[in-house]
Amino acid sequence: MKTFVCDIETIKGCFLLCAYVPEQDSWHDFVINESQNDLYPMIKFLDNHKEHYMVTYNGLSFDGQVIEYIWRTHDKWFDKSGKEICELIYKKAQDVIDDTNHGLFPPYRENELTFKQLDIFRINHYDNKNRMVSLKRLEYEMDLENIEEMPISHTKESFTEDELKQLIHYCRNDVHATYEFYLVTTGKTEHPLYKGNDQIQLRLDIQEEFGIECLNYSDSKIGDEIIKKYYCEEKGISYKDLPRKGFFRKEVKLKHCVADYVKFQTKELQAFLKEIKDTTLKQSDDFKKAIKFYGNTYSFMKGGIHSENKPEIFEADDEYMIVDWDVSSMYPATIINNGRYPYHLGKEFLSGYKKMFDKRLALKPLAKKDRKIAGIVGALKLSVNSVYGKSSDMQSWIYDRQLTMFTTINGELSLLMLIEAYELNGLHIISANTDGITARIRRSDESKMIEINKWWQEVTQYELERTDYKQLIFSTVNDYIAVKTDGSIKKKGDFLTDFELHKNKSFKIIPLALEAHFIDGKNVEEFVYNHKNIYDFCGRAKASRDFHYEGVNKETNEITHYNKLIRYFVSTNGLKLLKIKNPECQTNAAEMSEVHAGEWLCTVCNQLTANDTHHFENVNYTFYLEKINEMIAKINVGKKVKKKFVDPNQLSLGF
Repeated sequence: MKTFVCDIETIKGCFLLCAYVPEQDSWHDFVINESQNDLYPMIKFLDNHKEHYMVTYNGLSFDGQVIEYIWRTHDKWFDKSGKEICELIYKKAQDVIDDTNHGLFPPYRENELTFKQLDIFRINHYDNKNRMVSLKRLEYEMDLENIEEMPISHTKESFTEDELKQLIHYCRNDVHATYEFYLVTTGKTEHPLYKGNDQIQLRLDIQEEFGIECLNYSDSKIGDEIIKKYYCEEKGISYKDLPRKGFFRKEVKLKHCVADYVKFQTKELQAFLKEIKDTTLKQSDDFKKAIKFYGNTYSFMKGGIHSENKPEIFEADDEYMIVDWDVSSMYPATIINNGRYPYHLGKEFLSGYKKMFDKRLALKPLAKKDRKIAGIVGALKLSVNSVYGKSSDMQSWIYDRQLTMFTTINGELSLLMLIEAYELNGLHIISANTDGITARIRRSDESKMIEINKWWQEVTQYELERTDYKQLIFSTVNDYIAVKTDGSIKKKGDFLTDFELHKNKSFKIIPLALEAHFIDGKNVEEFVYNHKNIYDFCGRAKASRDFHYEGVNKETNEITHYNKLIRYFVSTNGLKLLKIKNPECQTNAAEMSEVHAGEWLCTVCNQLTANDTHHFENVNYTFYLEKINEMIAKINVGKKVKKKFVDPNQLSLGF
């Protein structure tokens, strides 16, 4: 696939397009302003690259829209000056931004654009408000050397030569960041969560298999489109005849959300079941209940069952084993096994849904040997798993809250049946989390455990998948690290060391040190002092448009101004970082707040390379060690936390 990566800057007094062509390793800059007019060289470049895909970050909503406007209109500009052309482009760009801010569609749909688009912002679903990530944030999360904010106001009307150089440098940096993220999107990265995972090729395979034009679709949208395809085939209708709205209920009676097989042996759980069945949820009501059983407290919410675990360490030995049981495809299985479907879509939905589910299961054994089949299996998994989420989304055509609650409640109560059977037979439950349980049992009771599982699977029609642990370290039910018997490690929450790029990886040194301590038995102080990746000591701070950051020298009171996003590490010789409300801000927020309360100083390093080893002389190791040891003390109950640490560089040899 031939590509060029580009970004534009639309300033009142200057238009700039920077492009990078990977196959040629070549850069191209086009400027339009009062003193320079590269309109026609730019048009020639675009014309020469019509067969290339234009790689952008949010190009379908902005860059591609503005470029399409220029392409369609430029032949009317032959008698206009660079300044006049720049003003026309600026006005169009502002119109596009205004439309976006008001939730309107952009001027040109994707199929109307002249240049083929690869919008990696859309592909990675960063257009979703819960996952939205700016390119500046990605520069931080990807450990890029330069995190740069726009150096020039968008309303600036004239430029010096130096200012234009600044603008080009900034735009090229954005293009570089876009290209680096494109490599992540295509799996050409060393990041463990993305390496080898080519999202572009996956979409090409899906297009071929299902006939869905989905190159710039998110995983979620692909899943939705596959469901629509299967449903239309089952229903015998065309795509345009699909319902556009879900089924709205004023209330949901939970007695209609419990399968007949759900039964309990103990009076307390029988009473709990009755309490649930007697509950009616209004449209605005949340589902939340809790019960204490055999020493564990279990919370029941829309997101599933969760035990309330305290910090604790469990280890397998000659007498005891630690076993985790996960329900295979719990939510899809709940829907299919119980013959449920969105009320307004009828049984044809269930029929199509089951075909998707069965096709995935049939292809799954072949996926390891065939990349294309693996992609199809992944797409079908997205589809079947997305139905539960779509059923609770009021904007979705699948929406039916009763289906949501049936899926949730039956999964929770079914697991509670398994928990009850375990506890009544002397098998202790460590935790429960959404679609599974973890138990610590005597090895002599393994056959009893297997028998209980067999009974439970026959009653519920679920399938259980087993994982054995050597060690399990809890901070909470959602924060743990576990060592499997095969030596592999499972991490969650506070213990994660590899993060999806839309999540904050600040101070990665902390979970790295926790793993080194608990799993490898390493001395924390030695590990931290000897760790030589400066990026792992960095955090980020990001302010909204109403705020900015300032750094104050505590000795001279000199102020350094920063923009909305900063990369920094806690240091022994740095500045006091403050978040400052902008003068034009009308909110009731505090005028000023500290990024790190107390005496902690910080060094901002938006320009940082891995070779900048001199920074380690300034790292405040005490800050990081206190955070790490607080976590260790939380888990190792009763262990005292050291509050003071001595920098080995300051140690006296005593002679």
